[in-house]
Amino acid sequence: MGKHCLTCEFQEHCSAEAERTDSLFLLDKMTPKLVAKYNKKGILTLTQISYVFRPRRRRKNAGNLPTPFNVELQALAIRTKKIYLHERPALPQHLVELFLDIEGIPDQGFDYLVGVLVKDGEKTTMHSFWADTVEEESRIFNECLDVAAKYPDAPIYHYGSYERHAFERAAKQQGIDCEDCLRRMVNVNGPIYGKVYFPTRSNRLKDLGVAVGASWSMPKPSGIQSIVWRYRWEDTGDNDFKTTLLSYNQADCHALRLLTAELQSLSNAADSRLDVDFTDKPKQLCTPTGESIHRTFDGITDSAHADYQRKRIRLHTQDEGGDRPASSPKPSNRPPLPSQRRLPSLTPKVIHVRRKMTCPNHPEQSLQPTNKTCQHFQTDLAFSKNGVRKRLLKYVGQKASCPICGRQYPPPAIIRLKGRMFGHSFLSWIAYERVVLMLSVSPITQTFAALFSETVGRSTICKFMHQLSDDYSITETLLLRRILRSPIIHVDETKISIQGRNQYVWVLTDGTHVVFRLTESRETAWVNRLLSGYKGVLISDFYPGYDSMPCRQQKCLVHLIRDLNEDLWKNPFLGEYEMFVARVRDLLVPIFEDIERYGLKKRHLQKHLNSVERFYRQTIDGVQWHSEVVQKYQKRFARYRASLFLFLTEDGIPWNNNTAERAIRHLAIQRKISGSFYLKGATDYLTMLGIAQSCRFQDKSFLRFLLSEERDVDGFKDRKRRGRS
Repeated sequence: MGKHCLTCEFQEHCSAEAERTDSLFLLDKMTPKLVAKYNKKGILTLTQISYVFRPRRRRKNAGNLPTPFNVELQALAIRTKKIYLHERPALPQHLVELFLDIEGIPDQGFDYLVGVLVKDGEKTTMHSFWADTVEEESRIFNECLDVAAKYPDAPIYHYGSYERHAFERAAKQQGIDCEDCLRRMVNVNGPIYGKVYFPTRSNRLKDLGVAVGASWSMPKPSGIQSIVWRYRWEDTGDNDFKTTLLSYNQADCHALRLLTAELQSLSNAADSRLDVDFTDKPKQLCTPTGESIHRTFDGITDSAHADYQRKRIRLHTQDEGGDRPASSPKPSNRPPLPSQRRLPSLTPKVIHVRRKMTCPNHPEQSLQPTNKTCQHFQTDLAFSKNGVRKRLLKYVGQKASCPICGRQYPPPAIIRLKGRMFGHSFLSWIAYERVVLMLSVSPITQTFAALFSETVGRSTICKFMHQLSDDYSITETLLLRRILRSPIIHVDETKISIQGRNQYVWVLTDGTHVVFRLTESRETAWVNRLLSGYKGVLISDFYPGYDSMPCRQQKCLVHLIRDLNEDLWKNPFLGEYEMFVARVRDLLVPIFEDIERYGLKKRHLQKHLNSVERFYRQTIDGVQWHSEVVQKYQKRFARYRASLFLFLTEDGIPWNNNTAERAIRHLAIQRKISGSFYLKGATDYLTMLGIAQSCRFQDKSFLRFLLSEERDVDGFKDRKRRGRS
């Protein structure tokens, strides 16, 4: 049930009806949007949704990601009357524990009652501090701190964030030193939300308290009801209301104590309790004999994998039948390390490089050539009109010596190539397969092993992509510089998974240049800084973050039309909304007909400004619509009045954001293939993807651009492609 139900006069009637129909709204976290989602799947009752939950394994690289709340698991806990653990609660037990509950009036920022329950072993002591007026608020907080100071090592448990905010507010407004208390405070709701599912319909302290054996003397207690009791006490001075509040606060503290003890018990005894189960691996009950049988069968099935005969342990006492002697070392199938890599049996192409000319320590002194040489081998690919072949490069150069310091220096080219065993063409082909052909790492390694007899691992391919990303960082800078100089910029964003954590990829393009950026959140602060001096037009969708951009904007009408059409399908018999959409259609159709006939020319489109003004006067401004869906679009039209039809007033402004969506669609496909990215690898991939998409928009070959070792996409002249035979 929603929060508004606590103050609604029809609460009892709605609750009875929801109980009768087993409504999904009985769950506290069930929203209308979520109910509509389940109703589309044919799930209409609380019992039905309890059968939907399926346990899933937690990702290995999930880290400290927040655990989302699962309504399906909550319904399962209610149906089975069990406690389900997604994570074991980590609440250590102490000899002395304090349980805190504060009653206040949030609208006034006034806290009038502080209750502290002290549990010292088996003994419990209740302290209640009451304030008649606002002036006495500082006194009750100081008295509470005096009690807490008697037990300096005891944790202070509370439920929810209200108590912490109350102490922070007291420290800020009244100058009370609450640092020690804030440091010791433990929110019991933290180990519960999304991690422990009790057989209750909500995670309110009242519901959880009843589940662990707590009780209240008053019917239907709630925080809102406590505010009513306080107001009635202030109006009448009747001590019965004060007594009720004190009893209510004490019951909350005792419920918090019982709930904390239950969580501590779950942490230690979850494996043996029959009323507790785990979400990722449900318990499987069996007798001791059955457990022995299961263990035997599991061992048999584990030995059924393909490499068992090769990997199983064998004891050799003698050389039987030509088998390997026991003393001989086991042959290794592991590929050689990079330092042990064997060079291909090819005649190398010798490349002579220039020696170093001056000494770094003595710039005025010229180096003298020596008789010693140094060399570096690289495996590379040679591309021709008829195909590609592997080749071996041998870089040779003289060492040079300084007459003053006597140090010898190898050629600079060989120093730059140190650690690079594969040439630029080899790296370019890997980037082409990774970015353009959208291959994952495993198929790339198999390709090179089959075609070129080269073993490259996952880390090696990531290293190659990082090298290319560093080498072509100047290319990305040039692309971004040209985008910011263009009169039109398209922007869009999409979500990707970085090791299980959602982050966002942004695309900026002017139709010929593309740049991608990765951010941890969907905040547009970095776009604001980037476009701080931009004088052109930004084309975007209706994400509110773009509204603060310091430039003129054109909103994508495709998004608007798509939303209107989808809502019309959802509301086929809503006559008012149908009439509204018909008016929008009558406005847009003549505009699009002229665009198709004349293009994005101001002199042919500005005549429709009168139709736009008429539409706003008759449909938007001051018009009273009754349906919620029409009011939603009425607000959208009013809010984006200046940016919906900017393309009518200037030449060449697109009315859609298809260019940005076209640029980012490649990433959406790669996201389906890869599933998740690593942070460092994702940044390098996006750098190369921006260059690849720029080549695509300019009808140039990304592979040939990389092979040319050019850094400017605009300056690269791609040869004409042959026509089809």
